[in-house]
Amino acid sequence: MVLLKIASVLFIFLTLILSIIAVKVFRLRKFGLNFADLAFPFFAMEFYIISDKAFYHSLLPHLLFVLSGLAIAITAYFLRKKRTFYYPKFFKFFWRAGFILTFFLYLAMVIGLFLTK
Repeated sequence: MVLLKIASVLFIFLTLILSIIAVKVFRLRKFGLNFADLAFPFFAMEFYIISDKAFYHSLLPHLLFVLSGLAIAITAYFLRKKRTFYYPKFFKFFWRAGFILTFFLYLAMVIGLFLTK
């Protein structure tokens, strides 16, 4: 269990560092990508791996439920405020907001992991 706690904390820093390095090395900025675009799927995968090993059941369905709610909220925002729905803009906004949401859920899971005995 101690090794899992160490790995969960290291995943936070390694994912962010490796995403930033990959964006700089492969010059992905000219394609409109930043570190969050690469880190989002990694945090989702790490969220599944750590929660599956640490808790009785995986917390991935909870993450998917929250991301579904985010997609509905973003769609409602675009239709209500912008009066239009442009899929590429929606996808980019969802991907970046999903990164922030997944990052904070991963942090909450790591904190919960440290609070359990």
